[in-house]
Amino acid sequence: MKKQILLTPGPSQVPPRVAEVAARPIIHHRTPEFREALARIHKNLQCVMGTTGDVFILASTGTGALEAGVANTLSAGDKVLCAVAGKFGERYSEICQAFGMNVVEIVKEWGGLVTADDVRKALESHPDTKAVFVTHSETSTGALHPLHEIGPVVREHGALFIVDTVSALGGVPMKMDEWGIDMLAAGSQKALMIGPGLAFLGMSARAWKAYETSTLPKFYFDMKHYKKRWEEKGETPFTSAVTLCLQVDEALQMIMEEGLDNVIERHRRLSRACKAGVAAMGLKFYSENRSDIETVVRVPDGIDGVALVSMAQERFGIKLSGGQAQVKGKIIRIAHMGYATEQDVILALSALEMCLARMGFDAPLGAGVKAAEEVFQNEM
Repeated sequence: MKKQILLTPGPSQVPPRVAEVAARPIIHHRTPEFREALARIHKNLQCVMGTTGDVFILASTGTGALEAGVANTLSAGDKVLCAVAGKFGERYSEICQAFGMNVVEIVKEWGGLVTADDVRKALESHPDTKAVFVTHSETSTGALHPLHEIGPVVREHGALFIVDTVSALGGVPMKMDEWGIDMLAAGSQKALMIGPGLAFLGMSARAWKAYETSTLPKFYFDMKHYKKRWEEKGETPFTSAVTLCLQVDEALQMIMEEGLDNVIERHRRLSRACKAGVAAMGLKFYSENRSDIETVVRVPDGIDGVALVSMAQERFGIKLSGGQAQVKGKIIRIAHMGYATEQDVILALSALEMCLARMGFDAPLGAGVKAAEEVFQNEM
C-alpha cells in the first residue's frame, strides 16, 4: 500500500477541508444560502484577480473561459495576435481560428518566452490588430510570461489584452486592472485547490465596449446573460455546479485566511526549493522565465522520461507529469501549487533522485533533498 501524492499541474491536491464540502447535502441553486456563497466567491475572486470589475463563474473547464473571451469581444475576420510558446498558446490560436479570426502567431520555441518587445514589433507590423492573446503560465513548458510588461504595450496600441491564467491564478501575482487585462480566464483545478469543472472570467469595461460590436455566435457563453442575472439576482443564469461552487467558496476562504500575499510567497518558497533541488541533482531547466507553480526539467540523455514518471508513481506513490505533444518523454513537470507543501517537495525530490539512480543517472543521493532543505531552513 502506498500513499498517493498528486503533484501534477492540474488537477492538483484538494485540501480535506474543501473535500469535505462535497459530502454535505446538496442545496438548491436558487436559494438565499447559495446566493450568499456566490457573493463571497465574487468578492474573493476579485481580490485574487486584482480587479474591481466583473467576474463570472462558468460551469466548464478553463477552456470554456478561453472561448468566452473570444466569442464576447470579437467578430469573424478580426485580426488577432496569439503568443505561441507551448501547448496552451497553441490552444488560444486554435480557438481563434475556429471562430474565423485572422490569426497572426508570435511564435517562440517551446520553453521560450514571448516578450513585450516581441508584442510591440508584431503590433507595429499589424496595426489593425484587435486583440492580443497571451498564456500567463505556460503549463506545458513551465514558462511565465511577463504580463506586467506586455499589458502597457497592448494598451498603448489600443488592442484588447486577453489572458489565460488558468494554471497561475492563486499561485503567482495577478493584477488584472493594473496590468490592463481585459479578459482574464482561470480554472478551478490548479492553484485554487478544487477539482476540475469550474472556470472563472474577469471582464473589463473595455471588454464590455468590445462586446457591443461583437458578432460571433454565443449562447451559453454569452456574458450578457451572466451580467444581467448577477446584477438582478446575484445568481448565475443557468444551473450552477452547486457542489463545486461551495468547494471553491471554501478554498477561497482558506486563501483569504492565510492572506493572499502569504499564499503567493508560499508558492515562491516551494518553487525556490524545488528548483534548487533539481539543479543540485544536475538536471537542466526547460524554460527561461520560470513559473512558481511548477518546476520543469529536461530528462537526461539516455533516460526514458515516460518510464521515469511511471516509476515515481508505482514505486513511491508520487504522481508527476511528463511532457505533452512534441516534448513527450523529454521533460518532467513537478507541480507545487495550491495545497502543495514543503513535505511534498521533499518527497518528490527524494523519489526523483532514487528513480534516476535506478535508471543509471549519476547524481548523488540526497543532493536534491539537501538543497531544498537548505532553502526551507534559511527561510523559516
